[in-house]
Amino acid sequence: MRCALVAVVLSLAVAASAEDLTVPEVIAAHRAGAPVEGILRLVREAPAVAVLAASDLERLRAAGVPGAVIEAMVARRTPPSPTPTPAGSKPDDARLEDVVRLVRAGLSEKLVCEQIRRSGQRHTPSANDLVFLKEHDVPETVIETLIETGTPPTPAPVPTLTMAAAPTPLAAATPSVALVFEPLVQMTGTFRKARAGRLVLTSESLEWSDAGDPVRVGRIPTSSLRAVWLTTTRRGQGPALVELRLRSAAGEDLTFRDVDGSAATGSRVEALYRAIRERFPQVVLPEKPTR
Repeated sequence: MRCALVAVVLSLAVAASAEDLTVPEVIAAHRAGAPVEGILRLVREAPAVAVLAASDLERLRAAGVPGAVIEAMVARRTPPSPTPTPAGSKPDDARLEDVVRLVRAGLSEKLVCEQIRRSGQRHTPSANDLVFLKEHDVPETVIETLIETGTPPTPAPVPTLTMAAAPTPLAAATPSVALVFEPLVQMTGTFRKARAGRLVLTSESLEWSDAGDPVRVGRIPTSSLRAVWLTTTRRGQGPALVELRLRSAAGEDLTFRDVDGSAATGSRVEALYRAIRERFPQVVLPEKPTR
């Protein structure tokens, strides 16, 4: 009876051998009592053996399949299909082909990003370059690192110079010196709730400290600034209010004004605007009209 069962299993496996031989078929033949030579013949005569993952090898060993059979299956496994290369795709920056080679070689995203930073080369990928990188499955973290290298380096921070109630004239301030503006008010939330605090401008960042809540600390890298402008707001018959608006690369909008809302020349918010305009003129927009 057992011999008949083995013959049935082997005949089914032979019939299945018109396609790739699979792990379940080999395990079934072994558990039915098929001899090692019979299973080896199946492996040799099958068109190919299905791709074997590490988990498949563990399944074969756990089922007690002889090592000779496993080795024969590994030797005949179907190799994975290579990733097709887009025909005729070329970047504007030929250096990006080296980045693609690093990724295809199996290096981790962390190592590829570190190699880009250590090379000291600056990249400003064009639209065609970005399409080329995505077509070749380059991870977005690597693409972001390439874009970051195109940002000019910022000067090293220097000791802080604190400004009192009357701001230090801009002409007397060295661009590398940090400037502190306080007290200022940040307008937050849908209902523009006013929160008092101080804003520190350095060559690397804008840092906000909330006077009422020390935990509320915000930092915006100056490299992420995309737009800065002054706007004058008038409500009813009341005095005009000058506000400074900031917009970051992440789409975050921040609004600051003097504690007393003064629109007079020499206010802290206008001194802050002039400091940003001198250090980062490329992000300053014309003053918005009165609302």
